[in-house]
Amino acid sequence: MIKYLKEIRQSLVVEGKAVKYLKYAIGEIVLVVIGILIALSINNWNERKKNEEETRNYLSSLIENLNDDISSIDRNILFNKTRLKGIFYILEHAGLNTQTFTEMEWIDVSENHSSNTLWKGPFPDTLNAAFTHLAFSTIGRGFGGISLNKSVINELYSTGSFSSIQSRELKTGISNYYSFLEQRLDGYAIEEHEEWANETTRYLRDQHGIFTLDVSDLEDPVDRLKNSKEAEYHLRYLALEINYHCIWALEAKEKALNLINSIRENN
Repeated sequence: MIKYLKEIRQSLVVEGKAVKYLKYAIGEIVLVVIGILIALSINNWNERKKNEEETRNYLSSLIENLNDDISSIDRNILFNKTRLKGIFYILEHAGLNTQTFTEMEWIDVSENHSSNTLWKGPFPDTLNAAFTHLAFSTIGRGFGGISLNKSVINELYSTGSFSSIQSRELKTGISNYYSFLEQRLDGYAIEEHEEWANETTRYLRDQHGIFTLDVSDLEDPVDRLKNSKEAEYHLRYLALEINYHCIWALEAKEKALNLINSIRENN
């Protein structure tokens, strides 16, 4: 084709047909430009398809991350519900106030879940040595137990692929989910909860001689807290912190489930 065009150009020059040659040259330039534009268009189309496929793969992997989060959240909620039940158990058998604060929603800790690895079967109504040990041992731990898988969202941001997500609603949902995790289940929020748990364990140790991680050497650790309004204050406030944590964890789970549905609808 190039050889053929070259021959035509040479023949026009030899014959002195300047006007025709000029028209031909312009036409040839137009053809070259069109060819370049077509090539660029094909290249851009291929690149766009490649980016779309890469984004779909990221979003599929993000669903796996979200399912990991949900599993971790479920385990943490179950642990903290048992922990919360243990605090009310201690308060009840120490003759202290067990009423919940009416101005907020409280999770149900009346029944034990069958998948609970901490305690099998129904929670005890009467004093039970094994559950007493469990109740005290969980007082100082449990807020930082959620393992959040952020590998894909970090890669989406670092590679710039997040901007390739077409759905504005989906992008907003992803941003809101990870922002909520940052605010409620990570960083400062967890540190604040854990500080009060640490304060409570220090108080029980220093004021009542109760080392919460192991009370097996005490005949009746619950009896040491009877009529102690200060112990009541520490335990009830910790119960409030644990309940907040569980409520936020449940909200995070709901957001994760909704986000999975949104990804599937847009992917």
